[in-house]
Amino acid sequence: MRRTKIAVTLGPASWNEKLVRGFIREGVDAFRFNFAHENYEVVKRVVRLIKDVGGKLHPALIGDLQGPVIRIGEIEDIPVRKGDVLYLVNSEKGDRESKLVPIPSQEAYEMIDEGDVILLESGRIALSAEEVGYDRIRCRALMDGIIKAHKTFAIKGKEIPLPALTEKDLRDVKFGVENGFDLISLSFTRDSEDVKRLREALYDMKGDDVGIVAKIETRRGVENLSEITAEADAVLVARGDLAIYFNLEEIPLIQRRIVEVTRKRGKPTIVATQLLESMIESPIPTRSEVVDVMRAVMDGVDALLLTTETAMGKYPLETVIWLKRIIKVAEERVERGSEEIRPENIYELLAKGVVTLSNSLKARIVAFTEYGNTARRLAKFRPQLLIHAYTGNPRVARQLRICWGVEPHLVSLNKKDPMILSKLSEAAVKDGILSYGDIAVFTAGMRPGTTDVVKVERILGEGLLEK
Repeated sequence: MRRTKIAVTLGPASWNEKLVRGFIREGVDAFRFNFAHENYEVVKRVVRLIKDVGGKLHPALIGDLQGPVIRIGEIEDIPVRKGDVLYLVNSEKGDRESKLVPIPSQEAYEMIDEGDVILLESGRIALSAEEVGYDRIRCRALMDGIIKAHKTFAIKGKEIPLPALTEKDLRDVKFGVENGFDLISLSFTRDSEDVKRLREALYDMKGDDVGIVAKIETRRGVENLSEITAEADAVLVARGDLAIYFNLEEIPLIQRRIVEVTRKRGKPTIVATQLLESMIESPIPTRSEVVDVMRAVMDGVDALLLTTETAMGKYPLETVIWLKRIIKVAEERVERGSEEIRPENIYELLAKGVVTLSNSLKARIVAFTEYGNTARRLAKFRPQLLIHAYTGNPRVARQLRICWGVEPHLVSLNKKDPMILSKLSEAAVKDGILSYGDIAVFTAGMRPGTTDVVKVERILGEGLLEK
């Protein structure tokens, strides 16, 4: 069974019932909504559909905050060719005929120097700043393309000092909490304080059980990766925006480093942007895209996130099917159990012991986890067999759907019950996970935040164990 998880972005091409059902049928683990563009009423409708189709264990819902991003103001589309001259102006509105491109941000406008490279729409259009005047900045197009309203604006290599959470972000956070989102993605995370601010906002909105995904997409984010990972619940490698601050040839190495650091912390990592981008227009991916996805799987990423491919593309369901095919082949080539990942504390040491036992005995892992910590610890050490994680909390179960190799299940159990492992066995047999003669490693955390109970048993019959 697939260990690497799949997340898809829903948008105009895919927020209809047929495709949502198709995604769930194909085993999609999480749905992302980009709050930079979404209409609340549309999101509510699609969320209700996901919950109706998927029940309590529907795919995780991820709300992606816009963050402190600068966007082009109001303007009609401007086609440009390499070498064309156009002008940036600090204004809400531009002018197509005069090729005035509006950048409605004084901070951003003042940071542009002669020689800077301006990136629009995450680098789909690049401009060179040739002359900085008082009321306009003359630029020359470095490539062909179309400049469109409301697309992102950035200065290559420079970070514009903006607040971690905007007023719009806070409204979106509140919407996410009120509508049952399981995870919130924090765009342009620069340090652990950014994560803490979002955590405080969630707490104030009674959403303290909503997980935080820190998006690493700036130079400061990469530099502060360790402290960010310690504070966040998951980390997302936003490769598109990383290219604003790093050369393209550096991105694969940065991606690998982020995956390694995050895994050592026992947190899930998501890789996003341009995974199978050619499938926006084509029903078949390119060879280079297949290699890219396989490399990410082999590096140990927890989840892969499709963005424009499923939100705006012509072949959203086919893209998911192709991604599954690539993951399957990649996972068959990875020899699990050989990686040297060091336990950070006694509970991780115990979790590694559980994985070692499972690998040695070819035994299934059945774990009870109240907040998901036990399951994440086990996933850190990449067992050869799936981790069947039981919890009484539907939100925790959904959050675990983005964790490598974790298959979440709902069960009505109390961790203080002295018969908890026997009851876990009964649940696993009932769910078809275990049957007569199977050997299983059962584990649970009896105290908050711990993994401190382990037993190895053979199933003799329904609910019967042999030590």
